[in-house]
Amino acid sequence: MSAAVAPRRTTRRKVVALTIAALGITGLGLASAAQLNLTSGALGAGTTVVASCDTDGVAVKFADTFSTTAKGYAVTGITLSGVSTACAGQGVTVDLLDNDPAAAATSIGTVTATVPAGGGTVTIPVTASVKASDVKGVAVVIAG
Repeated sequence: MSAAVAPRRTTRRKVVALTIAALGITGLGLASAAQLNLTSGALGAGTTVVASCDTDGVAVKFADTFSTTAKGYAVTGITLSGVSTACAGQGVTVDLLDNDPAAAATSIGTVTATVPAGGGTVTIPVTASVKASDVKGVAVVIAG
């Protein structure tokens, strides 16, 4: 009976060792990617994570109306909800991103506002004619 158990343990150990090795290699890849730093005055690929006043994210909702100028529905406003009170008084910039695949996330409209005291909800009017069907996504930055 012990002879049958030994191969199973050996196989299990090999699987565990290979899993740990794979996780280690993955960790090295992530650590290398984390070393891509951006500095002012330099052009490079990478992102930098900074402390956030809102750690759980915000919800984004669009308001739209039919526009003869846009020949379809146009975005008339953006509402950010769930903004932390820690963000009160900070500036908000929202970029509307183009849906054209050739324009890979190009901003087709930028709006700004200030987070009110107490956080909560930020409503930002969109005055430029931005066709709702052209909006692929948004980039929201809260900084101050």
